[in-house]
Amino acid sequence: MFCMVEATFPLKNADEATKAFAEAMAKPQTHINRIGMWMSYGGDGIKTWYVCEIDKEHEEGFKELVNRYTPYFNVGGYKVNIQPVMKPEDAIALLGASLQDRT
Repeated sequence: MFCMVEATFPLKNADEATKAFAEAMAKPQTHINRIGMWMSYGGDGIKTWYVCEIDKEHEEGFKELVNRYTPYFNVGGYKVNIQPVMKPEDAIALLGASLQDRT
């Protein structure tokens, strides 16, 4: 399963968020394969995107992912959205179809 995590926080709380990031990165990551992390800033604050793949055999992986974000709970104005996502071909397969059926 792939997950995309989108988070935002105000520029004025960047120091708090940096401390939370260091704490989150120190947590063990046994069921999560990090694909990438990106950031942008401006306007009202900082926006981050984190994409990872959670081991299929480990349902604990999702709990592990959510737990990695608990250090941010004390950052004022912090908002997070964790979304399981799929490749289009996998989503179509869930509907009982295939890409070949669409051509």
